[in-house]
Amino acid sequence: MSAGLRARGAEVLIALALALAARPVAAAPPLWADPTRVVGPPPVARPGYLAPIPDPTFGTRVVRVANDVGASTAPVSGTWGSDARHVYSKQQPWNSDNTLLVIENRGGGSPSRLILDGTTYAPKLAPCANYDLWDSRWHPSPAHPHEQINVNRAGNELMWFDVTTCTKTRSWTLPITVDYGIGSSEGNPSNDGRYVALGNNSDVFVVDMDPQPPLAPYPSKRIGPVYHFPPESLDTGSPGRWTIGNLSISPSGKYLDVKFSTRDDSTEDAHRIFEVDSATLAIKPHNMASGSLRCGSFQDRPNGWIFPLKHADLGVDPFDNNEDVIVGARSCPGSGLGRVVMVRLRDGQATALTDPAREAPVSHVSIRNLDRPGWAYVSYYKADRLRFSDEIISVKLDGSRAVERWCHIHTKASGCYRCEAHPVPSRDGRRVLFASNWNRDCGPGCGAARDIKDYIVWRPGGADSLAQGGTAGAGPRPGPPH
Repeated sequence: MSAGLRARGAEVLIALALALAARPVAAAPPLWADPTRVVGPPPVARPGYLAPIPDPTFGTRVVRVANDVGASTAPVSGTWGSDARHVYSKQQPWNSDNTLLVIENRGGGSPSRLILDGTTYAPKLAPCANYDLWDSRWHPSPAHPHEQINVNRAGNELMWFDVTTCTKTRSWTLPITVDYGIGSSEGNPSNDGRYVALGNNSDVFVVDMDPQPPLAPYPSKRIGPVYHFPPESLDTGSPGRWTIGNLSISPSGKYLDVKFSTRDDSTEDAHRIFEVDSATLAIKPHNMASGSLRCGSFQDRPNGWIFPLKHADLGVDPFDNNEDVIVGARSCPGSGLGRVVMVRLRDGQATALTDPAREAPVSHVSIRNLDRPGWAYVSYYKADRLRFSDEIISVKLDGSRAVERWCHIHTKASGCYRCEAHPVPSRDGRRVLFASNWNRDCGPGCGAARDIKDYIVWRPGGADSLAQGGTAGAGPRPGPPH
């Protein structure tokens, strides 16, 4: 090679190197938005009552909203118990305008339920003496911020009740006795507060609590026909035997999800989807696409059966024309999907929302963030050297695997169901309520193993992706490869 050619080659290499050096280097995502990093929880002492502390890992703030055992609940008459926490991940503790927050006060506390201020978290109200309170949900409509939807202990009355005026505002006598309130404590009304599904282990029906024109309005009663479950064939030896774990109407009111807890050949978390006739409220199984992913022998049963999920919640997918979906923990043995899976109720299409590589086991999922659709909030069990171990995260429903990492839970929950976090977001998704005994990774400031309290985590200063929200997509998302 001539000297001239060598010189020109050197000039080209130098120019290329300079061009590459001038290219902007993509900044690494902040830790709270990075789904790839394994982060162990540092020792953090238990926060004091109403004394926020910084989370040293993810830049959030955490505050304890239940006081020490025996302390006064003033200005409400009573004392704090050893088990002061919310009910469950699928029950929204904030009311529709976020001004009130309901928690339980067990373990020697009184009153047994407390309504806190939704912002300051100070005790505000005790249950009304004339309220036959058993299994209740806040009415989701902003038009009814002080009313709860409740089924009484006897299981024969559905009511709306204003907790600020102690007034029963609506009531329905039920056609059958229902088991443990609204879907065995895990159901919810439709997102507009109009429909609710109620049932027991053999029957189910739908109530239209707020009929709209041209239907006659309440107090006209509109209760659908009782649907009697046929043999579900979950057990080949006893096709007529099953146990219903919970049931719920979907956010739109178009579908009914029934979760069967009986073990079968494939899973302990079999979900069957039914459709609700808008004219008659009659219920029947909803056929799924034959090619949608299911599990084991259920692959050949498209008559309502979907991919199995545990501790799942119902929501809408704003990236898919607000389709009704269910998001939960993967419950199909041998599946290679990520541990958080979303299923579209219309056709059973399953979408993995997380990467299964080095992913800790999922505990619970909540989509109670009605005013911030597009995200599911997830708690993970502690599993050292795995991603999201002992964390609460939110994961985006668009299939991008984008996450927001909120905090470590610091709870030691083995053998203690009430010690599990059961995180649930506020309606706007900006705060997350979770339970913990703060008995793990707590340095010199641990809580007692059976001293269970509620905590709230939030991200100050807008350093998050909340502004992105979720907007409706252009159409159905294509399904992932099985």
